[in-house]
Amino acid sequence: MHKNVGVKMGKISESHGELYHYTTAAGLSGILQSKSLWATHTSFMNDEEEILGFYDRVLPKILHPIYKKYIKEVRDNPKFLALIGTTPIERYCSNEFAQLIGNFKGVAPITHDHYVTSFSTTNDAWIREHGLLSQWRAYGPDGGYAIVFDTRPFEKLLDEEAAHYKGDTYSWADVQYELHPNRRTGDADTDNWIEILERASDKYFRSNSSDDLGELLEPLTILSTLFKHRGFDEEKEVRLVLSLFGSEMESHVGIKAAPEHPVKAMVRGGATVPFVELCVKETNGVRENLPIKKVIVGPHRDKNERKRAVQLLLRQHGVSAEVCVSDIPYRGK
Repeated sequence: MHKNVGVKMGKISESHGELYHYTTAAGLSGILQSKSLWATHTSFMNDEEEILGFYDRVLPKILHPIYKKYIKEVRDNPKFLALIGTTPIERYCSNEFAQLIGNFKGVAPITHDHYVTSFSTTNDAWIREHGLLSQWRAYGPDGGYAIVFDTRPFEKLLDEEAAHYKGDTYSWADVQYELHPNRRTGDADTDNWIEILERASDKYFRSNSSDDLGELLEPLTILSTLFKHRGFDEEKEVRLVLSLFGSEMESHVGIKAAPEHPVKAMVRGGATVPFVELCVKETNGVRENLPIKKVIVGPHRDKNERKRAVQLLLRQHGVSAEVCVSDIPYRGK
C-alpha cells in the first residue's frame, strides 16, 4: 500500500512552482518554531463531507457502469437467477449496488486514518502578490498570513521522509471538484487512479474474492482524499495527504515492522485534534527551516506593523524570505 511520493510529486513542481499556505498568526509562528507542517486528521477539517463525501457523490458514478456491465453478462446465468429468486432484477441490482457502496463507505474510517495539509495555487499574477479574499476570510479572520513555499525543495523533503516511513501512503496532487460524464477529471494522475479502480472493481465483481477486494483499497484510499465538494473550487487546492493504516488493518496486514509516523494531538475549540508533523529534516539533531520564499501579510488596518513583526520573526528563526502586504481593501476584524 506504499505510494512512492516522489512519483506522485513530480508533476506538482512542474505545474506549481509555488504553493500558498494560508494561516493565522498562531499558525505562522507555529510553523516557524516547529520547522514543520501539521497535517490534521480529516475528521476535524472544514469540509464536513471530507473523505466520506467521495463515497456518496463520486464513487457510485465510477462504479455503476462497471456493475451494470457485469449484471448484463450474468443476468441469464442459472446461479444468478437462483440467487435473486422472485425479486425483480432491477430492484435486486439497485439494492445490491447501494449496499456495496455503503459497505465501502463503512469500511473507509476503519482501514485508514488520513492526515491532510492544504495549499492553494493560482495562475493569476495579481493573486500571487495579494492573495485570495476568500482564503483571507476562511483561514485568517483577523487578517491572516499566506506562507509561500518553493515547491521543488519541498518535494525533496517529502521524498526523504517517505523513504523512511515505507509503510505509509503519501498522496500529493491537485484536488478535483467535478467528475465529468466520461468518469474522468482531466487530471492525468487522478484519472490513472480511476482506471486502476475500474479494473480492480471489474475483477472483484466477477470473482467476489476477498483477495480481489484488497486490490480496491489503494485506489479507494487515494481517490477518497482527492475529491472535494465543488463549493470549494475557488481554492484551487493542492493537497498533501498522509494515509496511515487503521489499528485493525495494522494487525491484519502485519506492517508493524515498518517505522510508524508519530501521531500527536493539539487542543482546538475544546476538542483533542490528532495531527502529524510533515517535512521534518534534522541535521545533527537540529531541525532545518522549511523552504519559505515569501510571506504575505493579509488585509488589516495594521498590516504594515504586522509586516515589520513578521520580518523580525523570520530573522529570529534564520529564515530569509520576502515579506509583503496584501492590497485587498478588506479590514478583517
